[in-house]
Amino acid sequence: MNNSTNDLWVGVDVGSTTVKIAVVDPETSKLLHYTYQRHNAMQAQKVYEVLREAHGLFPEKNFRVAFCGSGGQPFADATKAFFVQEVVANALAVRNTYPDARVAIELGGQDAKVVFFEKDRTTGKLIASDMRMNGVCAGGTGAFIDQVAELLRIKTEAFEGFAKRGQKVYEISGRCGVFAKTDIQPMLNNGVAKEDIALSSFHAIAKQTIGGLAQGMEIKPPVIFEGGPLTFNPTLVRAFKERLGINDEQAIVPEHSEVLVAMGAALSLGSMFGNQECMYRREGSLDALIHFNEVRQAENKAKASADLFFKNDEEYKQFLEDHKMAGNHYPQPPSGSTLNVYLGIDAGSTTTKFVLLDETNQVVDGFYASNDGEPLAVLKRALNDLADRYEEYGCKLNILGVGTTGYGEQLFAKAVHADYHTVETVAHANAAQMICPDVSFILDIGGQDMKAISVQDGVVTGIILNEACSSGCGSFIETYARSLGIPMEKIAELAFNAKSPSQLGSRCTVFMNSSIITEQRDGKQPEDIIAGICRSIINNVFTKVIRIRNLNTLGKKVVVQGGTFKNNAVLRAFEQYTGLKPIRPERPGEMGAIGIALLTKKFMEEKRMSDPTIQTKFIGLEAMRNFSWHNQPGQLCQYCTNHCSRTIVTFSDGQSFVTGNRCERGEVTADPNDPATKKLIAEINKKMQAVPDMIKRTNQLLVKDYAPQILVPQNGKTIGIPRVLEFWASLPFWKAFFTSLGYTVVVSRQSDYKLFESGLHSVPSDTVCFPAKLVHGHVLSLIDKKVDRIFFPMMVALPSDHTKFTATSVCPVVQGYPNICKNTDAPEKNYGIPMDQPIFHWFNAKLRKSQTVEWFHEHWDLDKKLLSKAVAEGEKALNAYRTTLLEEGQKILDDVRARNSFAVVIAGRPYHADTLINHNIASHFTAMGIPVLTTESLPGVYDQDVPKATRVEIKNTFHLRMLGATMIAAKDPNVELAQIVSFGCGHDSILTDEMMRMLHRDSNKEMLMLKLDEGDARGPVGIRVKSFIETVKARRAAELPDKPESHEPLYHTPFTAEDKTKRKILVPNLSPAFGVLAAEYIKAQGYIAESLPLADREAIELGKKYVHNDICFPCQVNIGENLKWLKDHPEVKQTEVSVGLAKNCENCRAVQYAVLARKALDEAGFHDVSIITTGTDNKGMHPGFQLGLHFRLHMLWGIATMDCLETMYRACRPYEVVKGSTQKVYDHWMPLLMRMIAILKPTELAYPKNVIEMLEACIEAFNGIEVDRSVRKPRVAVLGEILMNYHPSANGYVEEYLMNNGMEVYLPGMMDFFRVDEVVRGIKLKRGFSANPINDKIVGGITAKVYTHAVETVHKVMHKFKLYEHHADCYELVDLVGDIIDPSYNTGEGWLIPGEILYNAKKGINSFIILQPFACLANHISGRGLTKAVKERCPNIQVLSLDYDPDTSFANIENRLQMLIINARELEKANKGKSGN
Repeated sequence: MNNSTNDLWVGVDVGSTTVKIAVVDPETSKLLHYTYQRHNAMQAQKVYEVLREAHGLFPEKNFRVAFCGSGGQPFADATKAFFVQEVVANALAVRNTYPDARVAIELGGQDAKVVFFEKDRTTGKLIASDMRMNGVCAGGTGAFIDQVAELLRIKTEAFEGFAKRGQKVYEISGRCGVFAKTDIQPMLNNGVAKEDIALSSFHAIAKQTIGGLAQGMEIKPPVIFEGGPLTFNPTLVRAFKERLGINDEQAIVPEHSEVLVAMGAALSLGSMFGNQECMYRREGSLDALIHFNEVRQAENKAKASADLFFKNDEEYKQFLEDHKMAGNHYPQPPSGSTLNVYLGIDAGSTTTKFVLLDETNQVVDGFYASNDGEPLAVLKRALNDLADRYEEYGCKLNILGVGTTGYGEQLFAKAVHADYHTVETVAHANAAQMICPDVSFILDIGGQDMKAISVQDGVVTGIILNEACSSGCGSFIETYARSLGIPMEKIAELAFNAKSPSQLGSRCTVFMNSSIITEQRDGKQPEDIIAGICRSIINNVFTKVIRIRNLNTLGKKVVVQGGTFKNNAVLRAFEQYTGLKPIRPERPGEMGAIGIALLTKKFMEEKRMSDPTIQTKFIGLEAMRNFSWHNQPGQLCQYCTNHCSRTIVTFSDGQSFVTGNRCERGEVTADPNDPATKKLIAEINKKMQAVPDMIKRTNQLLVKDYAPQILVPQNGKTIGIPRVLEFWASLPFWKAFFTSLGYTVVVSRQSDYKLFESGLHSVPSDTVCFPAKLVHGHVLSLIDKKVDRIFFPMMVALPSDHTKFTATSVCPVVQGYPNICKNTDAPEKNYGIPMDQPIFHWFNAKLRKSQTVEWFHEHWDLDKKLLSKAVAEGEKALNAYRTTLLEEGQKILDDVRARNSFAVVIAGRPYHADTLINHNIASHFTAMGIPVLTTESLPGVYDQDVPKATRVEIKNTFHLRMLGATMIAAKDPNVELAQIVSFGCGHDSILTDEMMRMLHRDSNKEMLMLKLDEGDARGPVGIRVKSFIETVKARRAAELPDKPESHEPLYHTPFTAEDKTKRKILVPNLSPAFGVLAAEYIKAQGYIAESLPLADREAIELGKKYVHNDICFPCQVNIGENLKWLKDHPEVKQTEVSVGLAKNCENCRAVQYAVLARKALDEAGFHDVSIITTGTDNKGMHPGFQLGLHFRLHMLWGIATMDCLETMYRACRPYEVVKGSTQKVYDHWMPLLMRMIAILKPTELAYPKNVIEMLEACIEAFNGIEVDRSVRKPRVAVLGEILMNYHPSANGYVEEYLMNNGMEVYLPGMMDFFRVDEVVRGIKLKRGFSANPINDKIVGGITAKVYTHAVETVHKVMHKFKLYEHHADCYELVDLVGDIIDPSYNTGEGWLIPGEILYNAKKGINSFIILQPFACLANHISGRGLTKAVKERCPNIQVLSLDYDPDTSFANIENRLQMLIINARELEKANKGKSGN
């Protein structure tokens, strides 16, 4: 049907925070009417209003309507209008209005997108060739501006004005609104101008968008800027222009860019739906909007009633009775009296509190208010009011002592001349112990931090703070409530009225927003969402922050405090989640202030014992009236190369306070040229050097000249080596090696923030760890130094340095990152500097020598004898470096033993010694006079009997050291343990828990875990370190008895031979067919087994609850499947069941699932359930269960057959004439074939005749399905991590979704995942990379032959399938990847992903999806890391990476799939023209 002249095109864009409408004239494509309004979570109502208004303006016209945006789909359905994906709408609008644009940067309320356009070669039209969307983070979006505006206490509308006046740009983490708060709060408290903070926030957004979303793709002008935040904030556009280095002509800011997408939706009515009838009708459709929420809620009602806060009014009344709070009214003292009090001040991150405590420890007065970013002003006002009030009462206040604590502890102490100050954790613990002397656990939730404090017999034994993320702290509820215009005190009341509380999971607050969008779309009311948020806070505490699964460990008496617990709904959520009755103090928000007042009182009373005349140092309430101060932010410190940017606060009495400095020198504010100042600095330097710091020494020794023998005269050539990753372990070797050969070695400069930022744009995976992101900057630093070549090898294995065990493997990111650099930074292509990149598999020192000699002989044409000598020089230097570290470490230990004090060993990888990566962590300890050791400088670390002490399978030499250090710390009274974790590090998610388990088993010690990334959170880290040291001192003073030596086995409840007939083995899913095959085979061996149902929502929730949050998703899925079965079968005795798990891939987390499963089972209350794995058992887990070669051979035939079945299913399913006929054939034959293969006798394995015959019958059945393939549908290849690919419920049934949307899906067979090991083994043998070549040759040769035989046999039969097509296997693919990545790199899917893309792109597949678990180690390299290199070779394809974790919202994934599907259709059309299919 064509558009009649009476039609208007109407686009409605329903976003996460706003609704936009655009009315377009079909004849001229001009905008006739538009509006942009916030919907405040009332989406349906707002959509109704804007449409009604538009109808009012054009009463005679007929509307053709298309919806788009994250909330658009349900409205399109309800009003019978069209729906168009927002990226497509965007492309249509850009194509129509700005056909020259190359890149669109669009910021919305909660999403950020970068869309890359190119002109299609056949049609000449603009198509969106690639798009990046913030998958998991709303850093750098409109929501971020709202959050900062709120922190600055200015309206979002006024933000631009402030930024425009800003002068100076400070470092703010744009990565996350929540972390940004931790950066901004101290700036505000230090008096940095709001204008500068506003400007810096815009720069943070630009940095986040470019770094996080471009992912190594170049942003070429002209660039078009669109979306609300970019329309209303020209200064933000300016920040982007500066960071992208483009001029005004190259930056397009369209008029009405905020409604550009809505306009695109309107245009889609012509270009996409031009020949379809639009069923939108004014009357019926508007009516549907009025009833929209009722319909939606009726669907949700049934499941909600069980979810309310209280069963009935009685229960509610009882709750209020149990938890009374004190009011704000304090009793008025009688006139003429004198009140002796102690003043305790708690300077929080977002609020300021104080209390007056009398001599009987009663609170007689107090104050609690928000900081408004000016804590000193708030305090001055409050103390002045206090003085006025007591004057009015006619009562004299006699202040006997003043104490300060909290975030601004030092600032306030200096300002008011406090008598005593201490770290907030200690103050909170003290206050709780006063209310409840036998408290066992204290949970304190404040504005931006959570503290969990464990107490044993009155001694604080452990303090955990939220790692770096304030999700689930008070400020989030506040922010959200304020965005809906709800006052704080009304929140609980509202939440309790919720009829169906939302389920929001425990994600980061900013993602929480994407869950909230989905909830709003489903017609949830504000009170339901508020109720959901109150619950998610508690959810977060237990899954993210404290990670306590077994609530019995909290003990009997739990105290909850902090401002957030003033909210009754959060308190009730705590009760419901834990089943405990916590004690909430009468004044939960003032507990810090009460604690510091108590401590100050104790301190002053002790002083008076020795000197009764002692007076408080407090400046007095009178002096407070004239108290003033002056802030000077941005004062650079001149005393070392860090040039810290300090803020100097000078008080009216001439005293000054400095923040922002990293060491004591920064506190000196006098004239640097004054001799007295110079002397002072020299003294501080001497004092700083007096405390040994092995991190500092590592930095010095690493680049020291070890004076190797010069074998060849200098040749004037320079070799650049980046100071990153593995080089922190081997730099002395390489430096001496090259120097002895006559080269000059240039090492990249020390890391700093500028260096990091310079390389940020080429980081391909935004979730990779900070040490890896830093690499790009170091490579650029070498390019700046104009070196002749850069040397950056891929280190796949390192010689083991342990005296008793070998562990040689290297983290996949460290192995593969040099390759990423070569592909994304392309030094040779871009700067003409070649990057040499050998790949080394150094399983021992002998291979180190032979491979080094071979490579340099072959590529640099150097003499082999000469090279051997150079290697010897390198080894000499390396040994000198290592020995020096250990000798200096020994001196430190001897010294602390002599003084009976302690040193702290900081356990991490060698590269954690980089002072930017560790944010100068050592200085926190050395400032307190505590020496710092590193893992490498801890004597005895290479000699510990680690495997006997740990559950973890150790493959990595760096991990061996960290666990060794834990064992030493557990036994040595003079060593304390801290661990540095890089955010997103996969290994540490296992190591941290294991190190804590080992430490607790053998000692009373706690480990300090510091999670660090690019954000410099010096304040919070300082609080953690101080709290840790306080607990260490308290524990040492308490002189607890030593723990007796533990004799418990590593794994209790082994699976024994008797269990074969007793215990049922549960088999989880890799894919449904694989589960059936494995279970049937195990049964055939005489065991009892059952394959588990696919994980549903509940199984995934259980996995998330009991498995560490940073663990990869597949592990949570499989352990969750097991837990759900156990939970659903309480009648089965625990002694009659065993959990089954896969075990493979030694570089990543897949080899450690059993460690996690044991912990999960114990914490979920399944202590007597045993565990079996498919791998070798070195830990006594299942002596009664071993799978050998036969298992592998059965699996081999099974997988070959299964791949054949799945291929036929995928070929027929999209083209079947009778819906469901393909599924029926598959469901009939799959179990039959799997069962038959499982029971094959050993003699039949060479040629299983019966299986082949049955397979032929099965192919016949598939051939019998009626299909219509006259038109080939667009094909989408699904690649990625093995479980994510084949496990339908883990990937959100993505394959089903694609087929239902008219796509044909190609999935590679599972066989290649196992076969690829044989290909790599062959390559390693050929190139001399094998540790035991003879064994490899025999085993490898046989296995490879058997694999090939099975595959070929099945393929021969498969030719009889009517839709048979040849697909390359790994033996063919390996030839395609050589110039992208070395084929001997084999972690996870290794080079299979790029191989499949390169091969299939030539075969007419244009769309590829890579599925990966969030922060999957191997995928940083082989998935995202190589996308750019692959796209350079196949420019006409689209590649979409999807990250999954337990909280992934399908709305987000669906948006991206829709975009892929629409592009797939366009690409299919365009490429058909070229290839004729």
